[in-house]
Amino acid sequence: MRIRLTFFPCTLPMLIGLFLSSYPACSESVAPPPSARLNLSVTVVDTSLFSRTLFQTTAVESAQVFINSISFYNYLESRSDSSGLARFEKILPDRYNISATKSLTAEQCSLVTGSPVARVLNGQLQNVEISGSEAQVTILVQPALLSQVVFSEIYYNGSPVNPMPYYFHDQFTEIYNNSAVTVYLDSLIIADAEYGYIDDQYIHSVHAYMFPGDGDDYPLAPGQMILVAQDAINHSANHSVDLSGAEFEYYVKDQGDVDNPNSINMIPIHHKYGVDFLYSVMNSAIVLLKVRQPYAAGYDNYNQIMFPKSAVLDGIEYRVNLSEVEYKRLDPSIDAGLTGGFERYNFKSVQRRIERWEGSRAILMDNNNSSIDFQVVDRPTPRYFFEPGGKR
Repeated sequence: MRIRLTFFPCTLPMLIGLFLSSYPACSESVAPPPSARLNLSVTVVDTSLFSRTLFQTTAVESAQVFINSISFYNYLESRSDSSGLARFEKILPDRYNISATKSLTAEQCSLVTGSPVARVLNGQLQNVEISGSEAQVTILVQPALLSQVVFSEIYYNGSPVNPMPYYFHDQFTEIYNNSAVTVYLDSLIIADAEYGYIDDQYIHSVHAYMFPGDGDDYPLAPGQMILVAQDAINHSANHSVDLSGAEFEYYVKDQGDVDNPNSINMIPIHHKYGVDFLYSVMNSAIVLLKVRQPYAAGYDNYNQIMFPKSAVLDGIEYRVNLSEVEYKRLDPSIDAGLTGGFERYNFKSVQRRIERWEGSRAILMDNNNSSIDFQVVDRPTPRYFFEPGGKR
């Protein structure tokens, strides 16, 4: 494994007569005056056994609390005190998305569950009206399991080939073993998550592909990463990356798809349409999961395969417009946030941040919150990490 340490103004159409009504009005958000700013207090509460057992309180101390102004695109962060209170001063009145996260170690969790498996406390509030001179909200968090194997980078954005058309066959998924033990990719499934089922107990997927193997055929050592390419070829001719060395690729037989004989084909569990497993270049959610019987939950009325949410190991949700949380696909137990925030075909990518190093092995952030865990990098970086901030 190679690791590189590096981390419009609004113009009104000048039309007259009948043509004027055919053009939409153009407007922009105007920030309130400084005198309208206010203070916000966010109280983080955990009513599960974890905080009550470990800390003898429901107040969550040292939680990271993030607020996102929907109209003005401001992101602010604070940390809760011993009473679970996080404060934000002199913020603009607006509607806000609010999320809170606190990591629990494996040792702490073992005192509650008897099993040394790390968890994270996650919660989110969406589209909350914050106004007045002093505002107060309470956010409930819930425990979620952390995975040994995680998405370390997902490149979905596409390349702006000149001349047209835009290019998207260079998409890839990078998977990383974030633990200290060897794990096996055999039978793990990569699937998309359709919108409209955030409160359902199942993930509804248009596409789902599974790693081959009988249980111990494809080991992933601690700190090791692999690539799953849409097309495992060299995309340099289209001003993109070389994926000819990707270990795995999506391949759709009898559809004219590219098949690299040196890359292992993922097994199609469900492929509703398309020549390939194409990630949306704008808005979607991708999950990694493991189930004993992939077809056990069946299909919904739209011919989308269903998987239990309890089977999800890791998930990442992305959007062009990060303020559109009303279209969230994944609940806080999988991903309490969003990443992305850039237009399609900009050749940008999203990569998981490094939390710390244990010797030569990077430990990646895993708060089940893409707003915290992922950073935007200015180009796809297969098999490379960047330091915080995306700097080379």
